[in-house]
Amino acid sequence: MSKAFSEDEKLNIKHKMMEAAIEIFHESGTKGLSIKELTKRAGIAQGSFYNFWKDKEALIIEVLAYRSIQKLHNIEKEFPHSLKDPAAFLTDIVYRYSVDLVIKIKTQPVYKDAFKIFEAKGQHEAHKMEVLYQDFFEKLIQYWLKNGAIKKVDKKGLMNAFVGSSILCARYYQFDEAYF
Repeated sequence: MSKAFSEDEKLNIKHKMMEAAIEIFHESGTKGLSIKELTKRAGIAQGSFYNFWKDKEALIIEVLAYRSIQKLHNIEKEFPHSLKDPAAFLTDIVYRYSVDLVIKIKTQPVYKDAFKIFEAKGQHEAHKMEVLYQDFFEKLIQYWLKNGAIKKVDKKGLMNAFVGSSILCARYYQFDEAYF
């Protein structure tokens, strides 16, 4: 009989598995990820994996979201530097985020594989990522408004620019490298 996990235990186990998945991805790519090895590193029974994800692809997509959240939290630490010139700040973070993404896709097969899975899953998964970005931009906009850095903002335009740059970079291979 399997043990029922408390909510705190579930969160802790899920975090351990996400971190272990990232390690395994960097060691041997998405194809090298075995549920057996992942659960062993997390210290849980192999069958417990399915309490968190329906399959490996669902885990890979969630790892993409998890890494995006980590990146967005790091950018939030830079908010105080955005007050002088919000437009320049946005341009810089979109550029840095996009370049980082392209470099990772080009140099780390795990990112290329993950984005192929993400693309194949379609709109539902893309919407999950958009929600992350919406939350981030809502925090940023509120920060700017509270500190008088802006008077109004086109939220939808910001979202489209950020999500669009991510989509563009994830499909970098469709463009002539001399220009991209």
